[in-house]
Amino acid sequence: MSAPFKIQQLRQFAIAARNQSFRVAALETHRSQAAITLAMRALQEDVGAQLFEDGHQARLTPLGESLLPLFTELINVHDRIQGDIRQIVRGERGAVTLSLMPSLAEEWLPDVLRRFRLDRPGVKVHAADVSSPRVAEMVESGLAELGVAGLIAPNPLLRHTPVVRDTFGVVCRPDHRIAASGRSIPWKALRGETLIGNTTFHALQGHDVGAWVDAPDIVLHNRGSLMAAVQAGLGITVLPTLARPPAQYKLAFVPLISPRVNRIVGTLCRTEQSLLPAAQHMHELMLKSLAAFARARGASVLL
Repeated sequence: MSAPFKIQQLRQFAIAARNQSFRVAALETHRSQAAITLAMRALQEDVGAQLFEDGHQARLTPLGESLLPLFTELINVHDRIQGDIRQIVRGERGAVTLSLMPSLAEEWLPDVLRRFRLDRPGVKVHAADVSSPRVAEMVESGLAELGVAGLIAPNPLLRHTPVVRDTFGVVCRPDHRIAASGRSIPWKALRGETLIGNTTFHALQGHDVGAWVDAPDIVLHNRGSLMAAVQAGLGITVLPTLARPPAQYKLAFVPLISPRVNRIVGTLCRTEQSLLPAAQHMHELMLKSLAAFARARGASVLL
């Protein structure tokens, strides 16, 4: 064989063979009958043998009959791969990997996944809920394409998109004295309380909020265990506004002031690597959804 096969010629060959007509092949591929005749001669030259019987323009030789299933298989593979490529380019196929803070995984993520699956049902999503520092590590290492975290120290390997300016508050039982105050309280009001640490406490470092925050009485990394411990009256905890427990936990959230500690929450992706179309669509959806979620929680939106 002198040259690679041309898919269009193979397609014309298959149509002509099935219909025993060059005219039908010409109509279905929008070519003239003369052009089909030339294409079939070229295909025979590429194969190096006769595919059509002499005197019968579109009747296959035994060799042509033998090659028809192989040519048909090649056409089908080509069409399938071409379709896959188009779907990937349009962001309709593939997979997206996410890492995000546990608080967002509980309340915000399900709505994002629902909306994304409606738009891109053929795209698989893998999500891991981890602490903010671990989110950054996963994105930097390539274990996740996208992350949502409380933004920490600048990293030249990561592109930060700030979305929310978040503040902190006390989470306690509704019958606790702090909840009974009915207003914001200063950090010094936590002195003497049994404090339960959690994965967001790293964001409090460097702020003058009291030494007791650096040495909590209990430390729980699992959000479910944290909520259960507060519900059981084992102590109080401090969480950002975005992470405040939903109504189902029946816990109070009291804003902390003096000082008012801010943290910036946003998305992360790698600086020197563009996103696949499906991940790009997910990122755009995440930005809009996170901003709406923050507004509903009373946090300041930066977009």
